[in-house]
Amino acid sequence: KQWYQRRVAITAGGKYDRRMSFDDVKDERMLVMVDKLCVWMGTILGEKLNRENLISQIRNGSFMCQLAEVIQESVDDYKNSAEDPGSLPSKPPQNIKVDCSGRSMEARENVNKFLTWARELGVPESSIFLPDDLLKLKGKMNVVNTLLFVARRAKDCGMAADIDAPPKIANAFKGLEEKFGKKFDHTAEAFRSEKKQLRTVSTKLVAGSAWKVVQKKIDMILQLPGKPAYEIFRA
Repeated sequence: KQWYQRRVAITAGGKYDRRMSFDDVKDERMLVMVDKLCVWMGTILGEKLNRENLISQIRNGSFMCQLAEVIQESVDDYKNSAEDPGSLPSKPPQNIKVDCSGRSMEARENVNKFLTWARELGVPESSIFLPDDLLKLKGKMNVVNTLLFVARRAKDCGMAADIDAPPKIANAFKGLEEKFGKKFDHTAEAFRSEKKQLRTVSTKLVAGSAWKVVQKKIDMILQLPGKPAYEIFRA
């Protein structure tokens, strides 16, 4: 694990590149999956990931290879304990270049090594992104789809971190707090405490309330047995 202690995320010319973020993705369901991926990867690797920095963090491939190394530990345990583990990778990507730009040949080698490992893990070819989807930012949602499949295969191999587990609601607001300051503090705080007193709803029969109206209709049925109930409630 010593080779990934330091990583560099480089954009072209050091400037903000909109293709690095997910601002252009309008499908809310896709954005939810991106958020789940950020939480899952960030939890495993101890990193703060979000829609704005995910692509820049993984672009040169070293971050994904770091993820593969952690998952490989669960894979090895699974192969030793399962009766029929099937074909699984024997080792994570090797000889990874950490300090390289996202457009370098070293980055391409990193990405290709990760994709080879992902295939061995059991990710189907139809779910494997092309290197240029990440390196040239041609298909970032294809990259997300591959990583989501890796996450589920990791779960199949006994990894405790479950990308489909519902996250704590409070954690969902952390990124918003960091981006917008204290605007969402009260919202996040509302979900942090484990026990909250439920709002009590009064059932006191006040004139004009729904409960009072229903009571009047029932009284009419009891007092006028010859009249059909549906006519009384229609009034």
